[in-house]
Amino acid sequence: MSPTSATLDSAYRQAERALRKPSSAIWLRSVCVRTTRFDEALDFYVTALGLTLGGLGVHPMTAQPRAQMLDAEGHQVFELVESDDETARGVHELAFGMPRRTVTLLRARLDLQGIRYTETPAAIYLRDVDGTLLRIEAL
Repeated sequence: MSPTSATLDSAYRQAERALRKPSSAIWLRSVCVRTTRFDEALDFYVTALGLTLGGLGVHPMTAQPRAQMLDAEGHQVFELVESDDETARGVHELAFGMPRRTVTLLRARLDLQGIRYTETPAAIYLRDVDGTLLRIEAL
């Protein structure tokens, strides 16, 4: 028996309603802050706050130098990214983690709503209404 258009529409609407509900399966994974004083800021977070430097590298979306820092349990929770722009300081990126299935549903919702995003092997990147970069990782 093939599904009717009413059945498909009903299933589509149920999926849409489910996607609108807040998910309890989303975790804040890390925060990324941009700074024009990278070396000083890195020293502050490591020396003053006691975060452990997890690694130095280049941010995949901005190609700027970055430092990843770990909490007491070894989780990467904070990222510092160098910025050449004095006005582009402060919170730059929020990283969320969610189950792979939820990421798949999120991708479908973004496509349906025409919201642009960029995929890398490790994450989906998009911007919120204020331009803050959001990183979504499958857990």
